[in-house]
Amino acid sequence: MDKDYVGEEKMVKEMSSQEEDLIHRLHRLVGDRWEIIAGRLQNRRAEEVEEYWSIMEEKRRKEVEIIKPIAFRISSSFKFTMNSVDQETDH
Repeated sequence: MDKDYVGEEKMVKEMSSQEEDLIHRLHRLVGDRWEIIAGRLQNRRAEEVEEYWSIMEEKRRKEVEIIKPIAFRISSSFKFTMNSVDQETDH
């Protein structure tokens, strides 16, 4: 993190890049077990690590653009032909 983040009445102190990396690795390994993750970090409480994770997840969600596919039905009256392809292969 570049600076302190202020959330809903909570403040998360700046994390070093080593702490951020360790949090991401441990979260992949143990999931949302914040007490275990905080136990591996010096001078960090579980609430602080969880708040940091929540803020970073929210930022990631805002950065990711989700493109939903558009589905539609072709009417039964639609006729698909390959006339143009057949003409080219005749030559």
